[in-house]
Amino acid sequence: MSYIDLQATLQDWPYEPEKISVRKILGTDETVRIQMRVELGILQMEAEGRPDGAKPHGCESLLAYHQKRLAKHQERNGTALGFGLTRPECHALRVEASLFYRRYIALFVLEEFVNVLRDTTHSLEIFDLCHEYGIDPDDRMALEEFRPYVVMMHARALAYHALEENQAASALAHVNRGILDIKAHFERTGQSDTGKACEEIKILRTLANELKAKVPADSVVVARKALRAAIEQERFEEAARLRDELKNLDPRKRRPA
Repeated sequence: MSYIDLQATLQDWPYEPEKISVRKILGTDETVRIQMRVELGILQMEAEGRPDGAKPHGCESLLAYHQKRLAKHQERNGTALGFGLTRPECHALRVEASLFYRRYIALFVLEEFVNVLRDTTHSLEIFDLCHEYGIDPDDRMALEEFRPYVVMMHARALAYHALEENQAASALAHVNRGILDIKAHFERTGQSDTGKACEEIKILRTLANELKAKVPADSVVVARKALRAAIEQERFEEAARLRDELKNLDPRKRRPA
């Protein structure tokens, strides 16, 4: 087996401590991959599937494997009662979540917001699965401290994708929904005071203020049209976000402070 010295490659792509340096390459097998420059070298990730290219138990991901297990359990028993994830299983899911974290950070830098949504959704589904079915109480809570960050990244990706489609009102609705979801998380976990100083909420509020300047003067009319279209096309989650945004935009629906 021969080994390749990466020194020349690393010198051609120097590490910059204050910058997240990411690039896409075409592999020798004609597959697109993502590379991230880190202090001690280069991380390389698959652009599709699991970032490390693994197929646990023959599935696309470990999450998919356990979701299939859960579905079979429910089909066999008519309920999810009795289904659980052991400590090693929860640990392995946390490792998978960390792989997806690295990739969605890289994708965000590359401004591939649809794929950021794909990966943040994957991470949130891992959080939900562990929180709901972890046998050990510590495993049920282990990922919850990271939920506000992932929700923030998901909301930002939704907003920037909406802006790409010239939907400023929808972008603002996505950000406001993200703020509400993070606040709800802190309320559920008895950390309302922590939520008030939450950095993720601050970032989303800053983005919301920037988006308000992009929303046209007739934003109420625009939002209502977007709401009707979302309902007609059965995009109910977006419709819920737009309803929330209308409450913020329409003075008649605002409650007095």
